[in-house]
Amino acid sequence: MLSAVLLAIACTHPVDPATLSVSPASMSFEAEGGTSQSLTITSNSDWTLSVTESWLHVSPAMGSGNATVSIVADVNNGTESRRAAINVNGAKTFTVDVTQSGVAITDIVPIPSSFDGNKRSSTTYQLLIYSFADSDNDGVGDFNGIRNRLDYLHDLGVTALWLSPAHPTSSYHAYDVNDYFKVNDLYGTQADFENLVKAAHDKGIKIYMDFVLNHSGKGNDWFKSVQADPENSPYKDFYVLSKNPSADASAGKIDNYGGGKDIGMGGWHSLGDGDLGYKGRLHFKVQTNGGKPYKVTVTETDEAVTGSVSNASLWIYAGNPGKDYAMKKTADNVFELVADIDTPWGFLVRTVSGGSWPDGSKYGGVAGANTITFDQPLTLTSNNAQDITFGATTYYLASFDASMPDLNYGPYTSCEESGAFKSTVEAATKWMNLGVDGFRLDAVLWIYQAQIKANQRFLDQWYQAVNTAYKAIPGHDDDIFMVGEAWEGHGIEKQYYKGLISNFEFEYFGALTNAVNKGSGGSYVSAVSGYIQDHKSQRSDAITSIFMTNHDQDRAAESFGKDVAKEKQAAAMLLSSEGKPFIYQGEELGYWGKTEKGDASRRQPMAWDKNLSDLCKFGLSDNHKSDLTDYDMVTASISVEAQDSDKNSLLNVYKAWNRVRNTYPAMAEGTMTASSLNGGAIASWYMTSSDGKKMLVIHNCGNAEKRLGVADSISKPVVVLGTVKAERNTLIMPGHSSIVFDLQ
Repeated sequence: MLSAVLLAIACTHPVDPATLSVSPASMSFEAEGGTSQSLTITSNSDWTLSVTESWLHVSPAMGSGNATVSIVADVNNGTESRRAAINVNGAKTFTVDVTQSGVAITDIVPIPSSFDGNKRSSTTYQLLIYSFADSDNDGVGDFNGIRNRLDYLHDLGVTALWLSPAHPTSSYHAYDVNDYFKVNDLYGTQADFENLVKAAHDKGIKIYMDFVLNHSGKGNDWFKSVQADPENSPYKDFYVLSKNPSADASAGKIDNYGGGKDIGMGGWHSLGDGDLGYKGRLHFKVQTNGGKPYKVTVTETDEAVTGSVSNASLWIYAGNPGKDYAMKKTADNVFELVADIDTPWGFLVRTVSGGSWPDGSKYGGVAGANTITFDQPLTLTSNNAQDITFGATTYYLASFDASMPDLNYGPYTSCEESGAFKSTVEAATKWMNLGVDGFRLDAVLWIYQAQIKANQRFLDQWYQAVNTAYKAIPGHDDDIFMVGEAWEGHGIEKQYYKGLISNFEFEYFGALTNAVNKGSGGSYVSAVSGYIQDHKSQRSDAITSIFMTNHDQDRAAESFGKDVAKEKQAAAMLLSSEGKPFIYQGEELGYWGKTEKGDASRRQPMAWDKNLSDLCKFGLSDNHKSDLTDYDMVTASISVEAQDSDKNSLLNVYKAWNRVRNTYPAMAEGTMTASSLNGGAIASWYMTSSDGKKMLVIHNCGNAEKRLGVADSISKPVVVLGTVKAERNTLIMPGHSSIVFDLQ
């Protein structure tokens, strides 16, 4: 029996022990999650799985024997990495470590397409010949100086230069043209000018001349001929002349009033230089009312000269130089003076003595009725008071001042038949034959004294005449570019597109400063698009010329409080918008200057190097050599040399954004439409080319950081202002940052 039991035991097979192994021992996931990884279980028994974090999922979670388990992680929307564990329980216990990275926040690095050398931007650079670059160290900027700096302008990416008036002149600003057919010899010879045009063209840069149609200079031979013989001069119809302006205006005989009777701006001045004044002893009698002079009577006399007067309250101002003669009160509301007068221009009545001229203190003649007749009272006015003169018989109209007499084109309905019209077209044709590509027309509002209909027809006729001459030049199959200075609100300015292909949009800078200074980016797109649509409603080929400021306005940097971050963003917005951008000399360097400090403050010379060694000695004297440079601004740090070497400078922002405008047709020529991101502090739009290619432009105009979820692809950034970061398809944009994406 015992042997049988032992035999039975010896014949029974032993049972295998339970086993369990797991591979791998750890695994990791990217932040995006969603991708399945495998966990291999080798076992001959039952097992179960559990996870320590809810973002991790296993399937199946239990089983028996060998199996492959799918492990999936949710998306990690955080920027920090996270950990979890998979606990495997069975014959043994295992722990599998799981890690998942956080969302990567990366700095966006622009990768623009290579520039093919074909400039598309249409960006124009406004420069002042006299203060841009001096080639011969005479203190005056010149044509050769500009030519020497064409590489700078080429690198800036501009496609055209608007030159300040290049003609002979009697002033520093040169808007009083003394000869429309010549160049100012202070700037060089005509050959120098032609060489500049050719060299600019070789670099793909066009030349636009500043052309003054409203008036000439008083030193123009046309005007001097009229002064010498107003009745018989061949140029007598070139100017607005009258022997009785008030009566002629009332009768509607002044052509420059466009059919109206009231002058819009300016005044009448005596044509003759020798019949204004008087030398001899005169008796002045002024009647007042409530202390205000209202009539003056002048008599030639041999009476004794009035002695000293104490506590005077009324004065006659005359002489050369002018001086105040105190008047004596002789009766109620009557003041008198006997004095020896020697004045080449006439006299005025003053209620305040001294160098200052407070408002309402100067009394003179009414415009067009300011010539005194001895022994007869003359009515006085403090509103646009004119010098009271002796014996002038013929007057001329000047919208601005006496140094710039208005040109006369006759009735606007037949303006093209006038001598002045034909002569100015002839002059423009000369410059086009020398290679000039376009014109900026000065003060077009005042050609017919702000009469819109008259100005529209004149400008249309002048444009057509010049364009016809332009197209007759071999190689010209396009239209001449011409932009008008219709300095008015948008409601008036837009109507000038009936006459010209382009006008400066003076309200544009208000929309830009509203966005950048107030963080109101969302209104920018509709404002700019509105300007463009209004212009195209006037003419389908309209070109909207957008700009910050020019030589007559406070510098852009003043409006931005000299905040360079805002100046950079303004540049980026200007150069990424629909329209034709203009950059004013020094704007790209951050120049500042206020109107209240005079013209020189707004027209400072370019600082080329840190030593300021070749600075134009810009000033207001007749020889242009007085140094009125603002050395508090024009310093080494603001120079081209300093900013060119600083990759974060304002200058390099202009270069980078204009390079993109030159590279991508959609940026240069595209149509601007708001994107879904537009609103609040964000100004965002698409620029779409005629072939459907599209760019996405985004500007954060506020001071605070913005996180923007972008539905469009952001894989092709082409230019960035500031440090813009990406978190998947979310942009993190600090205040006053900007970016453009290529969506092609």
